Amino acid sequence: MRKLAAALPLLLLLAACGAGEKPPKAPLGRAKFERVLAGSLLIEARLGQEIQLEKRADSPAATYYQELFRQEGVSEADFKATYEAYLQQPELLKEVYQDVLNQLQQQADSIHL
Repeated sequence: MRKLAAALPLLLLLAACGAGEKPPKAPLGRAKFERVLAGSLLIEARLGQEIQLEKRADSPAATYYQELFRQEGVSEADFKATYEAYLQQPELLKEVYQDVLNQLQQQADSIHL
């Protein structure tokens, strides 16, 4: 999953290549995909924090992701297949990431009020 987060800069560069694309045929709808993607970004942030603060050598990433997929009622395979479908349409993936980042910022802002 770290590969997903690391791919964001590349995706943003590739996003200029296409516009007006239709959503890809994928196992997950856009709204569900956005929720799971947001959850995966939060997991990656949490893992980074745990490694820095707790000096953890082991990683509970698999457990975190299993819980995310269970809560959202999706399989890892469906999430990955949907991500791969969006990779074929970088402009749409850029839009999804922007929506997810906006949602996460709104959540953070509401916590700090």
